[in-house]
Amino acid sequence: TSKGSWMIGGMLSMQIKSSGEINQLIRYVQEDRINDFTLKLDGAYAFRDYNFAGMGLLYGESRKSGIYENSDGELYNEDFYGNSYSFRPFLKNLTPLDKNGRFNIVTQIELWYQYDQGITQTVLNENVTRKYSTGHTGLIGLRPGINVFVIRNVAVETTLNVAGVKYSYQKSEVTDMPVARRETATIDFRIDILQLNIGIFVYL
Repeated sequence: TSKGSWMIGGMLSMQIKSSGEINQLIRYVQEDRINDFTLKLDGAYAFRDYNFAGMGLLYGESRKSGIYENSDGELYNEDFYGNSYSFRPFLKNLTPLDKNGRFNIVTQIELWYQYDQGITQTVLNENVTRKYSTGHTGLIGLRPGINVFVIRNVAVETTLNVAGVKYSYQKSEVTDMPVARRETATIDFRIDILQLNIGIFVYL
């Protein structure tokens, strides 16, 4: 964590879920399958003791498929595939909680951009409807957390969600329908303790 050192690390998260026989009010789920994964990589340089400047990269994929029943009692199949890419320059500060620097408070300021794209196919009474969507999201915010060195130069880090200013633009194209666009801007400084990110980092 001293000036001139490097930090590298990342996180891999996966979700495999299968469910069925669920009433979702607007539809009844007979069968539902979800397969998601996200890979995050971070690299940074210490421009002074306990202070880093770096870049984070993310790639994610999502696959969903299921059989559903609408409010008219008609069965239909729905499949979705999407992926996302993001990069986020950041400034990271570690504040030691003990004289050895084993336990640290993390304060990370991020400038974040993400691009999402996905396609949904719905088959109802042999009619096929496809929806292609893209999205751009930008955010500047603060990510707090805790850093613990488990062995020399290797730390486990737990951080919360980013709180800050967010802008998003989404475009959707549906079969035989006009193109739909939506823009949103939000300011959110709430910290959600249920959204935890856990990663392993090596300091060189």
